Amino acid sequence: MIEAMHTAIAGLRSNSTRLGTAAENIVNARSSGRLDIYDGYKPKVFQQTTDAVGRPRAVVKTSDTPFFPAYAPNDPSANGDGIVGMPNVSLPSQFVEFGVAQRSYAANIAVLEATIEMVKLLVDRDV
Repeated sequence: MIEAMHTAIAGLRSNSTRLGTAAENIVNARSSGRLDIYDGYKPKVFQQTTDAVGRPRAVVKTSDTPFFPAYAPNDPSANGDGIVGMPNVSLPSQFVEFGVAQRSYAANIAVLEATIEMVKLLVDRDV
């Protein structure tokens, strides 16, 4: 039973990272950088894996395609053609990450509550 609690807590921690990664991407979605040597925000990608005992584990990496060219002639980072690099952040996919984190939080809390109830039944049991 205690292992279930450890797994649920690991799931909560992992999804806290998922939520933070999506929030960071959303906040920086409109920042820009130079196109020639991109120096703007590089979006993060959340991946959930498992550790050696099967508990959820968060891995955050930088996106393989961190930017795309955009026309913004008034931007201070624009080149001679008015092109800047913009972070390759998909806002809809980041909001999906919020939803996945929310559902996962609820599932992990349900596991914790069920485990607590089982421990209470075990402790209160007449022998």
